[in-house]
Amino acid sequence: MAPDSATAAQTVRTFLTWYKNHIQAANRIPLVNQQAGKPYSVNIQNGERYLTYLKSSQLLTDSYLNGWRTFFKERQESFRISPQTEGPPTGFDYDLVMLNQDVDMQLASLKSLKIKRVTIDRQQAVVMCVLFDTYEFRLVHDANQWLINEILNVSQE
Repeated sequence: MAPDSATAAQTVRTFLTWYKNHIQAANRIPLVNQQAGKPYSVNIQNGERYLTYLKSSQLLTDSYLNGWRTFFKERQESFRISPQTEGPPTGFDYDLVMLNQDVDMQLASLKSLKIKRVTIDRQQAVVMCVLFDTYEFRLVHDANQWLINEILNVSQE
């Protein structure tokens, strides 16, 4: 089956629907250890649980998940260098998938998702869509299916 723009766009829709149905469970996994009076630290073990949960969508590449592993390690190093004991943990004050703070409102309006453009180049695709913010989903075609390799919130960059 040749990769095509309709199935690439459908992969994005399917993932966003999956995420809408699973975001509450994902968000119950605490990614930052926050104990009163103690410096924050990234809970690497829970980070792995979180990524395993996202992977269960079967729509994300290992490369996408590895990017978040790197992020968790970098944030841990930042907490070590510049300890934080109060306020929202730096780097974790937004949704890690949708890359903003309005994710509940966005996912509640998923029916209004507008696919603006799909570009296919051999085994890669870029799906531009609008769900309040403008997003660029970068996909790769692997084992007869499209997988999300990167999610960019173009509006927030």
